[in-house]
Amino acid sequence: MDSGTTSPTSSSRWVGALLLLPMASVVPPLLPHGAAALTVFEVGQGLSVLVRTRSHALLYDAGPAWSPEADSGNRVIVPALRAQGLRALDAIVVSHDDTDHSGGALSVMRAVPSARLYSSLPSFDPIAQAAPYRIPCADASTWVWDGVRFEFLHPAMARYGDPGESANNLSCVLKVSGPHGAALLTGDIEWRGEADLVARRADSLRAQVLVVPHHGSTTSSTPDFIRAVSPQYALFAVGYLNRFAHPRPEVVARYREQGSRIVRSDQSGAVTVMIDERGVSVRGQREAAPRYWHGR
Repeated sequence: MDSGTTSPTSSSRWVGALLLLPMASVVPPLLPHGAAALTVFEVGQGLSVLVRTRSHALLYDAGPAWSPEADSGNRVIVPALRAQGLRALDAIVVSHDDTDHSGGALSVMRAVPSARLYSSLPSFDPIAQAAPYRIPCADASTWVWDGVRFEFLHPAMARYGDPGESANNLSCVLKVSGPHGAALLTGDIEWRGEADLVARRADSLRAQVLVVPHHGSTTSSTPDFIRAVSPQYALFAVGYLNRFAHPRPEVVARYREQGSRIVRSDQSGAVTVMIDERGVSVRGQREAAPRYWHGR
């Protein structure tokens, strides 16, 4: 065959490649000014939440590590970010020093550049060492992206100097709020951290959406804290049949008594929260795209 002639098979391959281009370029539409979208990833017994505004993106926690080669970062989060057209992050928050929240962070940081890291991690932690710019989470630290306000409510800087403070109670508590509603991300704070928040920032805790502290453990979700937040939706990030039996039934009951709608990642899969001019909506991936195996 003439070396300058293209075979039918080769031509078909080029046509097929061109037809795939639209699939590779599909990205979510731009959000309106003042709107926020949150994705609570399904990472098993752990937590990772993507927060997007019109032109910015923040990752709150990065889920667990399962082995030296596999973690939530390289198996779940990075592919999800790329599917949404995100090649960089404006910020990563690693709420505290616990591998079910930080296990995938290094994989994300290696694959997706981030402008800065907010965390309560010690300075010698490998994640902190890998960050080009690290800022401790601190009460009253605020910024605004595209009409959406981000504010850390906890911990107070003084708590970093307390040798008896647990890593859980140093969790970075981040409130994301706009003209249409608010979401509260709480890491693994326990009753002491909740009591501190209620005492210092009760007026700032109200939010339509709460990512429930510590996966619904009995160490957290005190009645005073639940009343202060008064969430319309209580989102539990938990693994299917996890060994801790999270969320605990008595904790779920407290939210039901408050009138909160219960949403669980072990039942709904990844959960998408939209806060926009239509109000607040919450939808699980399994409700959006049901499959026969979801019945288990």
